[in-house]
Amino acid sequence: MEPNIFLIAAAVLAAAALTWLIIRFFFAPQQGTAGTLTDGMQTATITVKGGYSPAVIEMQAGTPITLTFDRQETGECTSHVVFGDLALDAMLPGNVRTDVQLPALPAGEYPFACGMNMVHGLLRVTGDGGSETANVGSAGTTTARPAAATTSAATASTTPASPTDALTAERRESEERTKEIRQLTRLVIIGTVLTLPVFAPMMLMLLPGGHAIVPMWLMNPWLQALLVTPVMFYCGAPIHRVGWPALIHRAPDMNSLVTLGTTAAYVYSLALCVMSSLFPEGSREPYFESVGVVITLVLVGRLLETKAREGTGKAVQSLIKLRPRTAHILTANADAEHTDWYHDANVRDITIDDVKTGDLLVVHAGERIPVDGEIVDGEATVDESMITGESKPVVKTADTHAADHDGSANDSTSPAARSLTGATVLLKGDLLMRATQVGGETVLAQIIAMVSRAQATKAPVQKLADKIARIFVPAVMIVAVWTFAIWLAIGPEPRLAHALVTAVSVLIIACPCALGLATPLSVTAAMGLGATNGVLVTSAKALEQAHDIRTVVFDKTGTITRGVVDADTTGGAAPSYEHDPVKEGSREAVAALRAAGVRTVMLSGDRAEVAVRIAREVGIDTVIAQVKPDGKAYWIRQLQAARDLTHDTHAVRTDKTAAATSATAPSPTIGNVPDGLIAMVGDGINDAPALAQADLGIAIGTGTDVAMQSADVTLMNGDLRGVLKTINLSNATMRNIRENLAWAFGYNVIGIPVAAGVLYPFTGWLLSPMIAGLAMALSSVCLVLNANRLHGVRISDVAVPADGDDTTRIAATADETATATSTREPQVIIDEHTELTHLEPNGQSHGSDSTMSTNSNDKEHPMDMHHMHMHAAPTDGETATDPVCGMTVAVTADAITREYNGKTYYFCGEHCANNFAKAPQIFLEQ
Repeated sequence: MEPNIFLIAAAVLAAAALTWLIIRFFFAPQQGTAGTLTDGMQTATITVKGGYSPAVIEMQAGTPITLTFDRQETGECTSHVVFGDLALDAMLPGNVRTDVQLPALPAGEYPFACGMNMVHGLLRVTGDGGSETANVGSAGTTTARPAAATTSAATASTTPASPTDALTAERRESEERTKEIRQLTRLVIIGTVLTLPVFAPMMLMLLPGGHAIVPMWLMNPWLQALLVTPVMFYCGAPIHRVGWPALIHRAPDMNSLVTLGTTAAYVYSLALCVMSSLFPEGSREPYFESVGVVITLVLVGRLLETKAREGTGKAVQSLIKLRPRTAHILTANADAEHTDWYHDANVRDITIDDVKTGDLLVVHAGERIPVDGEIVDGEATVDESMITGESKPVVKTADTHAADHDGSANDSTSPAARSLTGATVLLKGDLLMRATQVGGETVLAQIIAMVSRAQATKAPVQKLADKIARIFVPAVMIVAVWTFAIWLAIGPEPRLAHALVTAVSVLIIACPCALGLATPLSVTAAMGLGATNGVLVTSAKALEQAHDIRTVVFDKTGTITRGVVDADTTGGAAPSYEHDPVKEGSREAVAALRAAGVRTVMLSGDRAEVAVRIAREVGIDTVIAQVKPDGKAYWIRQLQAARDLTHDTHAVRTDKTAAATSATAPSPTIGNVPDGLIAMVGDGINDAPALAQADLGIAIGTGTDVAMQSADVTLMNGDLRGVLKTINLSNATMRNIRENLAWAFGYNVIGIPVAAGVLYPFTGWLLSPMIAGLAMALSSVCLVLNANRLHGVRISDVAVPADGDDTTRIAATADETATATSTREPQVIIDEHTELTHLEPNGQSHGSDSTMSTNSNDKEHPMDMHHMHMHAAPTDGETATDPVCGMTVAVTADAITREYNGKTYYFCGEHCANNFAKAPQIFLEQ
């Protein structure tokens, strides 16, 4: 058959015109909708129905914001709205208006997206508002943190900063998902029942002698239309209700592609019923069976995915289920001192929400401790594994001395001796406790809130997938247009039928959700896995970067050692830690890090001979002794500067490398620093600046809240082997993410050309829309199932190769560790470079010799944080002190600043500024 030049020209021109219209429609600049200012609050309402309308909101800097999300649909896709740069993940219940409150934000662009990362919107903040512009788009950080709020059934005000809200959101999400599963199950059953009478005869007709088996009345197009129409419009309603509005809002997703494909096939088939004689010979076969099968399979895939997605968050959900429902409170007439609390007659049960700080509670063996508190009387053995990841039970007592983890005596003033954590299990003994933290203030609630915040962040590896996902659906539509045009113009007969089948198959097989889900699913599963293993990671970025740690810097007192003050410390003398014993697990952790090729450094304020003895005992590579309290951040910067001078600048770095550069060259005594990230592990207030300065800050959970606020990772049980757990968790997560991304990209790169018919010239084979629908339905399910595999990974506390099997071990044995630590001499550096020089509020310089020489080793009385902050904005030409790391900063027009409560604070780099913005009150405590 000779080509029809007129038909070819017409097809090409039509396809080119449609391509131009698609590009212009989806990628033309969108005008923003300005918010309304009322009573000092900016407000805007966003309709959620197949997209965000309006998709771009414009607000002014310096004024709090309330965004009302009016969600007029149900389903998994838009059930959450995520502001990745603000670490905010707000649940949006179906058919409910939800208020999301934000504080005054600096100028910049704050993108937001649905939980499946397919529907996108943008909050654009303009003006100065007294603050500098925040480059949140590239840095992935912001100077704002959502304010706490409450949730109600009618109008919900949501924030991840509140642990109570995190608990409520998790419970509500579970209820919403259960409802979604019920609805999808009903639709799948209806779709299957109505589609089978259409699908089965079509399949039987393909068999030898099929015409004799199938009654011809079952092949009647009008009967097929009668059966499939309810499938199209009733069963497919959840798809079309989202798909069409998403197209209109210029935010098309998978639903849009399925809607376009099934609508084209349905209209074509219906037209055949009405006027088949107008269609070319060979193009008169309806595709009702494809419509029914595709919609039913998409619903099956969504049902399987919804059920599977329950698994990615099951770790957090299991934590929520640990929360006891009731508590035994001591009645007013009981006498705790005379052990009346032993008698059941002196206690009564109350709901856990009614427990108040200071209440005396009784806990019996086998029960969960209701809230955080401390022992008043009794002795018991407690299983804290669900909080710390440590399986070894701990003895708790109110006696003068308590048994520590290793059975040795420990001063009862130690928090580990008397403190109790809510939701842990009392294995043996009965006790009387006093509630100290209740509700959203408990450790369990804060863990859940921290994990929820972390799951709302984005890993840098997701950036490429996000960029592709934003243009993916329009690109698929363009491919479908050209597929139809080429088959219609130069394809074999029946051209029209082939053109329709290939175009519909292209639309249906494409799976943009796979690209959007590849990283968030793995991050969600990994965050929960880390939490149940005592490793709390504050962001997806930190989770991704941990696998690139090549240097670990340890604080000594309270981190490598137990932080026990020497018994001969008397009077007003500074506490001494010369005989402070090494913590259990410190030697093993250092040995495993060294076996994995990680350099270890210890910072100590002790005299050189004391620090060297501990370093030799543990196996540390380098010890820096006699470090001043504000010198830790200095030495982190020195290590970073030495690394950056030694190695290629193209290596992976964080925004904290940027902050490491200074006018002073790195100390020549440091030597070569491995190329990779530098992690700092510490536990005290005076470790906070170093934790903030390091590429990755790791806080000991038994330390202070200030240290944990400054860190990227918190180890809940205080065991340094958790550093290895963190690295191995990152390795397992990144491997899982790479697998998901490979599947998502590979599926679409291979599937779309096959659906378009590239194999036809070689094999004569075309992909059926039904097969395309099946493949698309299962694609996202495969990603979810793969992400769920993370729950089966053992997060070991020994070194595991980044790309090796999870069970592979390369750590040194106990004998090898003992040999290594006894024969290896650490490199010794004496700190002669740092001194305490900072500006008092009155502008006077305050030197280290006059203020800090008496407590340079004091973990309990660290450097007075008040002296590290400026409470008024200095004038140009003066100097200020970075409130995070303690560095002296020149006050110039180009200085990095942040505003808080009407005051200006100055920073050495963006990282310190961003850490300050996370929780300014932490660094400004008097």
